[in-house]
Amino acid sequence: MNYITSTMLCNFMNKEVESGDTGPASYCNSAMETVKEYLGYDPQSQTYIQTVKGDGGALAALCAMPITAITALSIDGVEADASQLEVENENYVCFKDDSVFAKGSRYTITFTAGFATVPEIIKTTALQVASLIWESGGGNLAVSSTSFADTGSRVFNNFTADRFLKQIAQFKRIF
Repeated sequence: MNYITSTMLCNFMNKEVESGDTGPASYCNSAMETVKEYLGYDPQSQTYIQTVKGDGGALAALCAMPITAITALSIDGVEADASQLEVENENYVCFKDDSVFAKGSRYTITFTAGFATVPEIIKTTALQVASLIWESGGGNLAVSSTSFADTGSRVFNNFTADRFLKQIAQFKRIF
């Protein structure tokens, strides 16, 4: 399920669209993809299966956060007790008994990560990015010009989502 919708976008921008217009849904999908790329994971809660190659260290980084459940573990293809793992710093796992991830072994971990309810600041950011994409269709988004008496005028373009994305930096995945 999408955490922002075309209806939410239209309300956010105070716009109405004609029935059958797929533009707003496309803008929402693009914005959610932009947020996902920026964060390094999809913020919506979902189940993942990830294989990690042991490097002799105590921590293994997983591909999404925050990890909310670890449901299965296998080591080199042999089922193991998932309860021996615990979450460290939202996207790392470690062994409760301080064991290490044996060098060369493959650990397949099934886990749930993401937010059951996506935080409002992430939703708002996605809506801001979607509105930026929508408005860019007119070609005049973020164009400003300045006239200088002696040297003419200058035109500046500022079509970037970075100014919105930085407000969700605290949710970025830790590597």
